[in-house]
Amino acid sequence: MDALEPSPEITLPLSKIVKGDNPRRYFDRAKHEELVASIRRRGVLQPILLRPKEGFFAIVAGERRYRASLEVYGPEGEIPVVIRDMTDQEALEAAIAENHDRDNASETEQADAAVRVLAACHGDRAEAAKRLGWSRTMFDRRLALAELSEPVKTALDERRIKVGHAELLAAVPKDKQDKALETILTAQLDVAKTQELLKRVTQDLASACFDKSECTRCPYNSATQRALFETHVDDGYCTNAGCFQLKTEAAEV
Repeated sequence: MDALEPSPEITLPLSKIVKGDNPRRYFDRAKHEELVASIRRRGVLQPILLRPKEGFFAIVAGERRYRASLEVYGPEGEIPVVIRDMTDQEALEAAIAENHDRDNASETEQADAAVRVLAACHGDRAEAAKRLGWSRTMFDRRLALAELSEPVKTALDERRIKVGHAELLAAVPKDKQDKALETILTAQLDVAKTQELLKRVTQDLASACFDKSECTRCPYNSATQRALFETHVDDGYCTNAGCFQLKTEAAEV
């Protein structure tokens, strides 16, 4: 995003501010309480960034400060703001940069951001990674995590599972992830135990009776996951049992 000329800082009632399209998914409650306490003592020291939207002003960056200020001052309270005219893409990139610089975004927030920026770049992964300031490897890893189900994403946001768990589950079809998550949480499986569990339910591609040429590019091929993640099932396995079964039945017919 090109540099934009800042507008003068002003104050604005919270009732005139609406939430924007921020990729932030999860707000830590303890950090929120700390920010509320800080605003009670010192006020809002850093203005939030807004853009005009249908008679109101949408948040581009600073939603944590907005939420805390609303709790401290109520809707009629005023806080310092900076208002800029921005396109949807400029606002998205500014929000992503803010989340990364001020309070590191979670892996799932980065995954969602990767999807949105990739769409804006018409599928050009190299350009999308460049806009985000990420390496291509990081971009591909975060894009793979976008395939996680919502319950798995929430569990990762809340740190009920580790990134290693999430990387393993990203290799499993979405309709199977929630059941796997339930097993991980109930049995309190660590990453290594989860890896062992998944390996037991995968299919050995070496034993397949069908043409495996399509499998080389498949996201459910463990070799693909190995190229992306540090945590993965060993090479040579299929993590999509349904697809493996269908291909086997077709080959036998």
